[in-house]
Amino acid sequence: MVTWFAALFVTAAALAVLITPAVRAAALRLDVVDLAGGRHIHRGRIPRLGGVAILVAGAGALAVAQGLGIRVLDLLHDSGWHLGWLLTGAALILALGAADDIVGVRPLTKLGIEIVAALIALGGGYGFAAVTNPLTGGVLWLAPFGGIVTVLWIVVITNAFNLIDGLDGLAAGTALIASVTLFLIASLEKRPDAAVMAVTLAGVLAGFLRFNFNPASIFLGDAGSLLVGYLLAVLSIQSLQKGPTAVVTVVPVLALGLPILEAMVTVGRRVLVAGIASVFQADQAHIHHRLLALGMTHRRAVLLLYAVCAGFGAVALLAVGVNGSVKAVIVGAVALATFFGIRTLGYRGR
Repeated sequence: MVTWFAALFVTAAALAVLITPAVRAAALRLDVVDLAGGRHIHRGRIPRLGGVAILVAGAGALAVAQGLGIRVLDLLHDSGWHLGWLLTGAALILALGAADDIVGVRPLTKLGIEIVAALIALGGGYGFAAVTNPLTGGVLWLAPFGGIVTVLWIVVITNAFNLIDGLDGLAAGTALIASVTLFLIASLEKRPDAAVMAVTLAGVLAGFLRFNFNPASIFLGDAGSLLVGYLLAVLSIQSLQKGPTAVVTVVPVLALGLPILEAMVTVGRRVLVAGIASVFQADQAHIHHRLLALGMTHRRAVLLLYAVCAGFGAVALLAVGVNGSVKAVIVGAVALATFFGIRTLGYRGR
């Protein structure tokens, strides 16, 4: 399996390196670009639609591997992955993001389409059946509420990566670290199918970062940030699934800790400052903006947030192998560290 994983990573990265320049050129011809000024802190005209390169390279890597005799598609099929459903949901999210990049989409319309995409994933069998209590390790079966939890999880993670996509390479690099974390978790949990998907996504993101790290020559755009969030939301469900059901644990929350934290801080801040109607209003008070306001350079802020994301990932891996009171201590320590980190950013007065 190690050979499979290495081959998939290299193939996905190579395809991303080959495909991304073509997508960048097409976006420039179509004038799908971010202009400097306003909330944007870059210079010049930077093409968007990076999500197209992500999806094409990822699907292409799986197809190429299968064609070379690495039977990854057979493994995924035998393990219960309904790739048609997943691809349909991902394509819908990609189309939504592309439409938002090109002409703009109203927030409530955007949310409605994201819910449809989440329901498609649920229909394909990607869903939670139970939750665990991090204090006791006990399992609470969700019964009919499992679908609601699944849709909420997918929509939240999808938007969390969209919110964190504010600096060159930040969302893509965060997604890369999260993908590697989920790959390691899936390997520990003896889920080679989920590990295959995670290492493929990691390879694609590594290749894309060649063009997306500061100074970026292409952005993920909404097409990319929403797509990456959607794929990681589904992948996090599958990485911890044992048998026919998936159980919600604290591990995927930790693995995706930084974007989840960004989403919580953003929603909480906007509601407290301007009321619930302001939740969908863009601003320049995200975590990465606060780091820049504290005097950090663009690259240093991104690298610091990479380190935070890696820290969350390390704690997630630690939480895989412990139960009961030890896991509760881990959760408490992370919560305390997060609290003081947010205070350091200057959100206390808000």
